[in-house]
Order: sequence, then C-alpha cells, then structure tokens
Amino acid sequence: MQASLDVVPSRSMSSPPARPRSGRRLRATFALSVAVLAIGGCTATGTAAGTGTATGTESATPPTAVTAAPSSVPGSAELDLAPGWDEQGDGEILPDADLTPGDLAGMLRLQATATSTSTSCRPDTVALSLTFADAAMGHRYGVLEVVNTSSVACSVQGYPWIGARGAWGSSFQLAAEQRDPIDQAATQDQVMLAPGASAVANVEWTGELAGAESEPISLLVLQLTSDGEATGHPVSAESAGIGVPDTGIDIGMMTTVRIGPLRAESAED
Repeated sequence: MQASLDVVPSRSMSSPPARPRSGRRLRATFALSVAVLAIGGCTATGTAAGTGTATGTESATPPTAVTAAPSSVPGSAELDLAPGWDEQGDGEILPDADLTPGDLAGMLRLQATATSTSTSCRPDTVALSLTFADAAMGHRYGVLEVVNTSSVACSVQGYPWIGARGAWGSSFQLAAEQRDPIDQAATQDQVMLAPGASAVANVEWTGELAGAESEPISLLVLQLTSDGEATGHPVSAESAGIGVPDTGIDIGMMTTVRIGPLRAESAED
C-alpha cells in the first residue's frame, strides 16, 4: 500500500453533473449550489461548531460537537490483496445480520469527524439509505440520507464515514476521501433533526467499479460520530432504476469513494 493520502483523480476527468430531476422524492437531485439553512456560527476544525441548523419544529440550541478536519486514505493495490480475493470461496459466509459492532467498525476506512454529544443521533434512532442519482464518465453520484426515526430530536454533524462488505464476505479496501463531490464550499454545520426529519450527504464513487464477475456489495457500513458505534445497512449492486434507494450501488473492492458532510435536507433534495 502506498503511503500517499492523495486519492483524488485528475481534474481532467468528468465534472459532477447538474441535479437530475427524476420522480419519487429523489434524494439525489444535485446542483453546484446547495442550500444550507444555518442558524449562527460555523464549524472550525478542531473546535466546537456553531449553534447548528434546525430542521422540523425543533428550535432549541443543542450542545455542539468537536469536529476534526476531513481526511483521506488510499485504497489497496491489487498486489496487496490476499490471493483469490477476486474469486468466491467455498467456505461458509457469516451473514451480514450476524456481524457485531466491532466487526462493522473494522470495515470503516475512516472515522467520522464529529464527536458525540448528548443529542447525537444513534444507530438505533435513524434509518439510512443510499440513492444512486446520476453517472458520468465512470463516476457515480448519489445521496446518503439519515432519517430520525425516534420520538425526540437528535443531531448530526460533520463528515460521516462509510465502509462496505461484499456478498462473498470481504471487507472492501476502498480508497476513501471526506470531500463533498458537489459542493466544494460545504461546511461541518450541526443539524438538529426533529422526529421524522432528514439530513443528507453527497456521495461519489468512481475508479475500480464492481463488474459482472466482481464481488458485489451487500452491506454499507456507516459511522455518524467518531466515538459512536458503526452500523450496517443492506444495499444491492443490482439496479432497479435511477432514484430507487439502495440499488445500483456498484461499489467494489477497490472503488474510490468520496462523501460530503451531512446537511439539512432542502426542498431541492
């Protein structure tokens, strides 16, 4: 594995597309300008964030997290992977549902940037989805959505991180970068989610995409806070059409994945 943390492809590659417009509450309608509702203050690296962004009916000022700078990690070269990594083995595969929080944490490529607070959303209080929205010149664009499913308000902030597990039981060695692929000026504002409210993050995956004979992804692994538990969410590489959540996610063993900070869902999302 190379020591460099620079996993950003050449700028000669395709630029992100404009926001697609496609039917049923498509979470991945993109634009180079993303509306962010902010109530005072902004996040500073290594310091507490401002007063946060409120969604739904909640207006109280929540405690704020400490946020680290976004980071990146290179993926593994093919020579670094175990022999036979590209072939399905004959052994028994532990089902995704039987993985422990420790197993899931081991699949993360980077930690989330924000620490937990007393109001932070926990894995058992949110529902997740990743919606594929558009593709251009080997790049895929989508939106990660986090919905507060509890009966009380909770908060999210900063860059989450994701890992992935394949259907053959492999932990994918993703090249990972915490950088918004659509909004280069995105900030780590706190978002307070009322019950039923959503936060979203832009996601891009590119490079070594999963093919017909590759190990397909079966589980997306997410961490909301750097000191919180990781959680798994089932996804599929099989496409059911653009805009159908958790389908058409052709992330493979050595795919490059970029993710932006969580932000309040806007009317354009």
